[in-house]
Amino acid sequence: MKRQPSFGNIVLVIMLVFTISLLQSCIQTPTRGGGSGITSTSSYSNKSSSKATGKRVALVIGNNRYAHILKLDNPVNDATSFHAKLIKLGFDADLKTDLNKSEMESVIRKFGQKASNASVALLYFSGHGLQVDGENILVPVDYTGKSKVEGISANFAQQVMQDTTKGTKVMMLDACRNDPFADAEPIQETSSPSKKARKRKLGKQRGDSGAGLAPITPIDEFFVSYATAAGTTASDGTGKNSPYTAALLQHIEKPIPIEMFFKKVRETVKSTTTPPQVPAEYTSLVGDFCFTDCGISISEPSKVCHLNIGDGIYEGECEGGKANGRGVQRYQDGEYYTGEFRDNLRNGQGTQYLVDGTEISGVWKQGRFIGSN
Repeated sequence: MKRQPSFGNIVLVIMLVFTISLLQSCIQTPTRGGGSGITSTSSYSNKSSSKATGKRVALVIGNNRYAHILKLDNPVNDATSFHAKLIKLGFDADLKTDLNKSEMESVIRKFGQKASNASVALLYFSGHGLQVDGENILVPVDYTGKSKVEGISANFAQQVMQDTTKGTKVMMLDACRNDPFADAEPIQETSSPSKKARKRKLGKQRGDSGAGLAPITPIDEFFVSYATAAGTTASDGTGKNSPYTAALLQHIEKPIPIEMFFKKVRETVKSTTTPPQVPAEYTSLVGDFCFTDCGISISEPSKVCHLNIGDGIYEGECEGGKANGRGVQRYQDGEYYTGEFRDNLRNGQGTQYLVDGTEISGVWKQGRFIGSN
């Protein structure tokens, strides 16, 4: 007579199978460490390559020596430092300092011509800036404060860039200040007792406390960054560079998309200013853009492939139809990993960038983080 399995034995077997299945699941499908779910390269849906290629041009302007309003200490230092960094990153960048209105108009128009058909066009301005009737004004060194037409409209610079290139356009304004026509204070008597010369107190903050700059509406494929939030003013800084530009210089060589780059800039500026200064961005970008190569440094371009792995998009070295070698994996929520892969899993040295700006850097094995170096 055959012995029938007891109910208890059946339950034990079911629990054992379930436990083994769960363990296998934990091992084979680590959270965002990779995965075996691959589709063909034709399903790769990223709007543009993460690697910054093609013609990349920049115009960098810094104004210190204001003739009719208080001078600033750092804009020329800021512009010089940032220009050198852009040159290092492969930009064809022009540096201009202490420009009057006609000179600023001229160099911006020439920059527009130079940016024709460029894949990336970047305009950086450091100096006094202000908002007048909702319009943002970049202040040249001969500005007196009599009329906003003495300044350069940020809308003018934006339109010049928009008209000349369909590529990625970036505008960085380390100049978020106030309306000089409001509450002007007489600080110096003239020869006529009935008249007073008014000299604006646009000082070490690159402006008094006041309205700051207005929000800007980016047009097609445009990214605009302010040194501080709309409606607030920014600090000139006490060191060689302003807090905003110092943060740009600190993070710009990291292999991350521009959106994550400016999150790090914002975090750094907030932590180094009192009261906290909070940079702001406005964007209409569709594709990815990085100032560096977005983490991919491949000696043999023929090995590059694009794959959908799990819920992320992989770009990098492939072998045997799988991610093998160096590459980058991005996710729709902005999370980002760059480093080494083996058989579609993170394996070797790599860094994961979380959406809150946290970096997890070190050694990975079969999709799992092992520890920092």
